[in-house]
Amino acid sequence: MISLSPWLLLAIVFAVIALGVVAGFAITRARRLDRLHQRILASRDSLSRLLLRRASEADLLSRSAGLENSGLADAARAYIQDGGDQLTTDGLDRRTAAQRQGDRVEVAARLERASALSRAIRETLTLEERARIASDSQAAARLEALDATCYRIELTRNVHNVDVAGVRALRSARMVKLLRLAGHAPIPEPIDFDDDTQTGGRGY
Repeated sequence: MISLSPWLLLAIVFAVIALGVVAGFAITRARRLDRLHQRILASRDSLSRLLLRRASEADLLSRSAGLENSGLADAARAYIQDGGDQLTTDGLDRRTAAQRQGDRVEVAARLERASALSRAIRETLTLEERARIASDSQAAARLEALDATCYRIELTRNVHNVDVAGVRALRSARMVKLLRLAGHAPIPEPIDFDDDTQTGGRGY
């Protein structure tokens, strides 16, 4: 029969407890990272759909409000014609990992078109123009839908970027790096473009 000293037994107990603490930490952080990654992907999909919806609503508004030849109409149609849906090049969604560098120019151009539409909205839909549009019920409904989508875009992009900051902070922790809790997932990038559509807004 093997006899262990009390000190050795105590050391084993402490080692088991330490391993349990580390394992618990690892599991908790890994799950949190996974949840944040999934939230980021969901935000990106939502933001991509909202940007296309905003462009469509801006185009419809320009038609119903007699603004077919305005910068608003041009910017809206330019975004619709783009047809793409990717807003980053970090490869987190696995669609860009193999051609990360090749997509950079395309994504930058798409974000600039989104910014151009934001500028066109706030420059075209002045207080005077909004008052004129409000006199027509159909155009007013289009404007209300556009404003609602613009608000959702700002909210979604803010949530996305907060989650990205959270992932970056979590992944910078020494223990997370040591245990490789993020696996091979790339570090997510924030989505930066001008989403300010308020009249008199300064952008960004």
